[in-house]
Amino acid sequence: MAETKRLASKVAVITGGGSGLGRAMALRFVAEGASVLVADVNEAGARQTVDLMGEASAAHGDFRRVDVTNEEECALAISQATERWGRLHILVANAGIGTPGFISTMEKQDWERVLAVNLTGVFLSAKHAFRAMKESGEGGVILTTASVAGMQGTPHLGAYGASKAGVIQLTQTLALEGAHFRIRANAISPVWADTPMIGEFTAGSRSTPDDVRARLLAAVPLGRLASPDDVASAAVYLASDEASFLTGVVLPVDGGHMAGHGG
Repeated sequence: MAETKRLASKVAVITGGGSGLGRAMALRFVAEGASVLVADVNEAGARQTVDLMGEASAAHGDFRRVDVTNEEECALAISQATERWGRLHILVANAGIGTPGFISTMEKQDWERVLAVNLTGVFLSAKHAFRAMKESGEGGVILTTASVAGMQGTPHLGAYGASKAGVIQLTQTLALEGAHFRIRANAISPVWADTPMIGEFTAGSRSTPDDVRARLLAAVPLGRLASPDDVASAAVYLASDEASFLTGVVLPVDGGHMAGHGG
């Protein structure tokens, strides 16, 4: 894929950047000219993402261990990026966990953990990124990773879907509150993606992994799961100046899943 440098001179913090979609976005952002702080509770994964940036890592990559449920750690990640590169242009609030289970059998602590990471973690990251962007006087972009599970009910994903529905509403509110300060906020809403998280979901199913995968594919009109790069491409566009008039958008990256079924 050609490197168009659509994010030249931009500074980004990406939570959950140590694997999966976050890693794909971090690598694409650097390829597009950005400097990226990779934040992840898995410090080794974050470090590996920076290593994968190659020669660009020395000047344009950095990492930090961040538990997004800890407000101080979220604030310090934003500070580290601004202190190293001057200011913050982009936050990608991507960190998330799965923990599948039926509502009738789910433990309260599992429910609370999913909401703490997937929703409160987005709030805390966005809160401090918003402050930094407002103080700069130049605005910025907040991207969140939602899910098609946050746009419709999905059996076995009650906690996950509820958290992602909350992320969508939070993102739209950030768009309204940020507009006066030239802060745009948009949500990317993927369908099932080929990432380590899909293993968490299939492991919690009563069906075999092959049966689960076949059922997931059947729900995507284009006939394949999303790739991490599909999501990274959407993120690059929404973070770039090409999308300067887009805010409050929920963009499904779903192979037609939300359009309906049949055909």
